[in-house]
Amino acid sequence: MFSKLVFISAVALAAATSPQLSNSRSSLTLFYQNNLNITDDVNHVGFILLDPQNRDDASKSCEAIGEKLVSKSLINAYKNDFSQQLAYNAYARRALPIQLYYIDQGVAEFSQIGNQLNVRAYPLSKLPLPVLCTQSSKQSTPYTSSASPDTLISLASGGNTYVGYRNQKSFRFLGLRYADKPKRWTYSKQFSPRGQTLNATSYAPKCPQFGSGDEDCLFLNIQTPYIPKKDSKKDLRPVVFWIHGGGYVGGSNQDSQTDGGQIASREDIVTVQITYRLGNLGFLAIPGTAIKGNFGIGDQITALDVSLMICF
Repeated sequence: MFSKLVFISAVALAAATSPQLSNSRSSLTLFYQNNLNITDDVNHVGFILLDPQNRDDASKSCEAIGEKLVSKSLINAYKNDFSQQLAYNAYARRALPIQLYYIDQGVAEFSQIGNQLNVRAYPLSKLPLPVLCTQSSKQSTPYTSSASPDTLISLASGGNTYVGYRNQKSFRFLGLRYADKPKRWTYSKQFSPRGQTLNATSYAPKCPQFGSGDEDCLFLNIQTPYIPKKDSKKDLRPVVFWIHGGGYVGGSNQDSQTDGGQIASREDIVTVQITYRLGNLGFLAIPGTAIKGNFGIGDQITALDVSLMICF
C-alpha cells in the first residue's frame, strides 16, 4: 500500500527535496481509538507512530509532519486510548511484547503482560526506538473535515504529486484522477499526464446523473491509517475496493454516510472508493457500431488497475 509514494508535510512543501520531510526514512501510522460514536470523539485523542530512530531525530521527525513528541501529561490524560492502541500494535506483531517508545523527555514502556503502560525518564539517546508524535487534527467526521496548512500531506506517485490531508481518524486523499477525461462511448484509459501537482483535498464532481454532474468524473478516494516507508511492503494493510450503488444511473463516492475514513480507522485497512460513468454514457450499446456498451464497467476495471498500482 502506497509503497511507491513519497509523503511530505505540507507545512514545508517548499522543502520537498529534504529527506527529513518524506517517508524515505519512516512509515507513518495514525492511531485513534474509534468506537464509532461521533458524540464521543471529543473525549479521545490520536497519535502518530514513526519507525525506530534516535532521540534527536525523533523530535525533528515529529516537527517535519507538523507535530511534536507526545508528552507524559497527554499519555496520563488519555491513558486508556494509548494503552488500547499500543496493545493492538503489539497484538499485530508490529512491536515487541515489551516495547519502549520515544516521547517528550522520556520513554513510554508498554508491556503486553497485563497491558501495562508506564512513562519513564530513561537516559536514552542513541538507541533506536519507535516514536510517538501528537496528532492535532480534531476534525472527526467527513462533513466537518477540510484541509488546512498544518494537516496537508503531499505525495509523489507515478510522476505526479498529490496533495491530501489528515483528519482525526485517517490520511485522506480525495478526488484522485485515475483515468484521462473520457471521450463519449469509448473505454477509459489510465491517467497519463506526468509532472503535475494535483489537489486531492476535496471530492471530485459526480458523473452525470439526473440533470447534474460532469463528464470529467473518473476519480477515486483513498483513506488509510498507514503510510509505509518508501519502497517498503512491510505491514501493508488489507484494501477494501468500494463501488457505489445506484442502479447504474446514480450515486457517487462522496456520500458522507459511506465515507471510507471510519472503516479505515476502525478496522485498520485501506479504503478505495471510485466513481464510474452512469446511464447512457456508461452503458449505451448500439449493435453494428463501435458503441459496444459497458463503459462504466470498463471504468471500474481501470480504477482497480490503478488502485493495485498505487496501493500494493
